This record gives sequence, structure tokens and C-alpha cells, in this order.
Amino acid sequence: MTTNNLRANRPSGKIVGAIFTAILLTIVTGLYRYVPVDERLADVHYYSFGYTFTITLLINLAIFLFLIMPLSILVDGLLMYRRRNNKYFILLLTFEYCLLGLIGGVIFSAFILNFDTFTAQTIYITVGSLVFLAFQLICNRIFPTTRRK
Repeated sequence: MTTNNLRANRPSGKIVGAIFTAILLTIVTGLYRYVPVDERLADVHYYSFGYTFTITLLINLAIFLFLIMPLSILVDGLLMYRRRNNKYFILLLTFEYCLLGLIGGVIFSAFILNFDTFTAQTIYITVGSLVFLAFQLICNRIFPTTRRK
């Protein structure tokens, strides 16, 4: 069985997609948490953008390289058998990556033993898995691998 038509299962696209996703979500999170100097309170400590960026990038890289990427390999393996003559493949792929994000959120919450913010973590990882899917598909279109004969 060949998998040349399935563009979501190439390892180079997965690695680059995971790194780009981690960087994009880190920038968005850093900008969301940043408090401008004008609005800061006098007796409250605020972390700098660089510190927030660095810590969030490390956490996001760990999540996407060691949790989401291996789970996506499993999902792509399951989808490989449904590829033939399936006109709803993109919808199925999106649903499976949403499910992947939900499972990743549960695993991440169990790993850090924090179920107080379970919903927020699960939504963050689910959105991240969809962004990961988009970056992965874009990277595989831009940098196609050579086919073996």
C-alpha cells in the first residue's frame, strides 16, 4: 500500500510543523499575557516578554514534539486505510486531529497532575493540534519529498 497521496504523514513536515506551531502559539500567548508598562501596577511583579516567550516556547516544544507529533503519526496511520474513495477526507482529518487534541489535553493534564485548568489546557492543545495540522500540510506542499521508483 502506498502512502504517496497522503501528505500529512511525512516526518519532515511533522517536525517543521511542530516547531512552527510551537513558535506561533508562543508568540500569541506571550502577546496575550504581556502587560504594557503604562498599565502595570506598582506593587505587582511582571515577567518580561523574553522570559515568558522562553518558558512558553520550551513547554510548547515539549507538547508538540513529544506528545502531539507521536499521536499524529498514529492518527495518520489510521487515516491511511480510509483514504481511498473518501470524499469527506478533509473533514475526517480535521475531526481526527480535534480528537487528537482532546486526548493530548487529557494526557498532558494527567502528566502535570493539574485538573483544575483541564478545560483550558484541552482547548489550547486542541487548537494547537489544528494549527499543527495546517502547518504540517503547508510544509509538505512547499517541501515535497522525492519519490522512490
